[in-house]
Amino acid sequence: MAPQTEQMDFLSKFIATHRVPEDACRRFASVEWTNKHLSNPLYKAVPTFSRVLKPSGEDYFFSRTVSSPSTIPHLVTLQLKDFPFKEETPKGQLKMRTSHNEVTQVPENPDCIMLLELGHPGLDGHPSVIHGGMACAILDEMMGLCVMLHHQHVSGPRDSLFTASLNVTYRAPIPTPNNVLVRCWLAGREGRKWLSRGQIVDKDGKVLTEAEGLWVMTKRQEKL
Repeated sequence: MAPQTEQMDFLSKFIATHRVPEDACRRFASVEWTNKHLSNPLYKAVPTFSRVLKPSGEDYFFSRTVSSPSTIPHLVTLQLKDFPFKEETPKGQLKMRTSHNEVTQVPENPDCIMLLELGHPGLDGHPSVIHGGMACAILDEMMGLCVMLHHQHVSGPRDSLFTASLNVTYRAPIPTPNNVLVRCWLAGREGRKWLSRGQIVDKDGKVLTEAEGLWVMTKRQEKL
């Protein structure tokens, strides 16, 4: 995920000064199963940070490269209104899973859910099937956003955020064109390390691809 270097409440300011795309909301409201998530009273729609190009050129990939009719034309991020505060994990106990044979257990209400319309054929690897690297990129970005939303509730400066490791398990092909849901949640945090999990699922809740990742907040460099 691209580094974020703004001070303090940059994400809160971003959410306050940007709007959720109305065309995306209309698109997902027109589909029965996505509208159930869009209208879930436990969640609220928030602007998706990486769908807005920054003056520095940051987030060009999600805001321009994969923001077209043939890639990801519509994306809406929903976060829990009662956003959970994650206490720090005891030192040395923040660990990634060692086995991925079974589907990861999901919280009843994941911290964030994202609705994505996948276009065609811009994301395809095999015909009418999303490229595995793109599925990985979607999870990396959405899980990283979940970490960012958590980090804004922790006191202190907002340092740069980087993906340190990411384990991806491909369980079923993701067809295109298609609507999918990405659900993400924070599994733990220890100091500057944040452990997040996420899944791409279809309208029936079938897990198509899932991932577990470790994000690290780099230490701020003091200006001389």
